[in-house]
Amino acid sequence: MKSILSWILSLAIVFAAADSMAFNAAKWFHFAGDNEELYGTWVNMDYTGRPPQKLVFNPDGTAGSSASVDLDTHWKIKYLIVGKWKDSEGNIMYKSHWVGNWREEGFSLNKISNSGNTLEYVFSHDDYPKEIDPKHTHYRIYTRK
Repeated sequence: MKSILSWILSLAIVFAAADSMAFNAAKWFHFAGDNEELYGTWVNMDYTGRPPQKLVFNPDGTAGSSASVDLDTHWKIKYLIVGKWKDSEGNIMYKSHWVGNWREEGFSLNKISNSGNTLEYVFSHDDYPKEIDPKHTHYRIYTRK
């Protein structure tokens, strides 16, 4: 009887660990599709050059930004979405690694509101940010155009 109970308990622990690993894998491994919520044009008219007013994310793994919504993008990046999940409020979260044409490399944590209309992100040059903190030096916020 003890061996059966021990075996059942062992199975429960294995399934719980596997479920936890699957959740964490969703955060760290994602093969981006053609219709990711991140794709499109995002603007913030309160920004005046740095940070840029306009961001454009393309499905081919390229993106760009410009100092004004009226200009074509001139700062170019290549990015890789490495994780995607939904938080407890239904917001879509992305982790991405990017390299800019101005020889800068970074790691971003992006949050798209559950309405799909607001993009917030924080980036770092060292590692993936752990949270979206509006007080962070590299915090940005945009709305969908």
